[in-house]
Order: sequence, then C-alpha cells, then structure tokens
Amino acid sequence: MKIIIEQTKKYDNEALFSESLEALKPFDPDRYETICRIKSKENKKRLLGAGILLKDMCDSLGLSEPKICRDDHGKPYLDTHPDLFFNLSHSGEYVALAYGDDPVGIDIQEVRNVPDSFAGRILNKEEYDRYDLNDTKTICRIWTIKEAYSKLIGLGLGYDFRNCIINKDDATVRDITGEYKDASYRTHRVGNDVYMTYVRLEIVK
Repeated sequence: MKIIIEQTKKYDNEALFSESLEALKPFDPDRYETICRIKSKENKKRLLGAGILLKDMCDSLGLSEPKICRDDHGKPYLDTHPDLFFNLSHSGEYVALAYGDDPVGIDIQEVRNVPDSFAGRILNKEEYDRYDLNDTKTICRIWTIKEAYSKLIGLGLGYDFRNCIINKDDATVRDITGEYKDASYRTHRVGNDVYMTYVRLEIVK
C-alpha cells in the first residue's frame, strides 16, 4: 500500500494551475468540468490536486489508457484496471491518495470544532458516552476513521457512521450491523498536531 500526500499551495501559481488543469482534461474530463464550474478557488485547488495525484499514479504505474469511471456513490475507479484499488481525499490545504492491491479507504480532515449535533451523527450511544465531546482532536480523529471506513466499503456519506464502532486496543473498525467486514486502521498526523489527521483502512482478511 502506498500513500501520497501533497499540499495545494503550489496551485496558487496561476501558470501551474492552468497547465495542470489542461493536463487533467483528457485524463478525467468529469473532474475537469467540475473544476471549471465551481467558483471557490480553494475547492478548485483541492479537486485539481487530487486529480493530478491520480494521474501521476497511473503514469508511474505505466497504466495504458486508464479510463476513469464513477460508481453510484461518485467514487472513482479504473474500469480498465479493476485489480488496482485506490481512494482519494482532500481537506484544507492537503490532498491524499492511497493505492495498492487491496481495498482501501482514506480520509484527511482539517481539525476543527465539531458541534454536539454533528457528533451525535457520527458517534453511536456507546461512543457518545465514552468520549469527551469537547476534545476536538479526538472527535475529528474518530470522524476520519469512520469516513475512511465508509469509503472503504463503497458507501461514502451514504453510510450511517453510527453503525460502526472503533476498537482502539487492536486498531479495528467493526460494523455493528454485521453487514460489512471489519477493517484495520492506521492514523497519522499531517502538519502540526492541531491541524490535520488522516486515516487509512484495509479490510481484515
């Protein structure tokens, strides 16, 4: 499994932004059109950065004419190379890509205050009673683990985060409904420890 993380600051350079956007157009026309359509410069940079990471991955692996497709949940995949698994994420000034021979989910998240109402949508009752909701770093870390898990199983934001529970003792995530497989996770810091965390998950075999 390989993980690549880059900052989007470099796309403040207008010439590099335009050059990279044109390079992305034939590779992922859907992403290109989205970038052209949205107004937020920061969102443009994040989407472009993620797309270029994916393009660089294909180039480095020597993939012949990779075709980017998207499933019903919007998750990209390579129709021409079904044995390659990858996942993208972006937040703040970072974009991340994880790829390899096994299913993977990745989420990178800018650490920020989370209101109780949002915490109630990601924590099940056991977790809600266990954690200090004022501990921003911990809540954001749980958020990244659960979102990465939801991406791993292919549901993304369509998954009810309260349906999985995190076991810190063996670094696993378990779907309490029994519908989806357990997974292992790894957590890492990116930047200074008050800014960003990311998580990667691999299905436990």
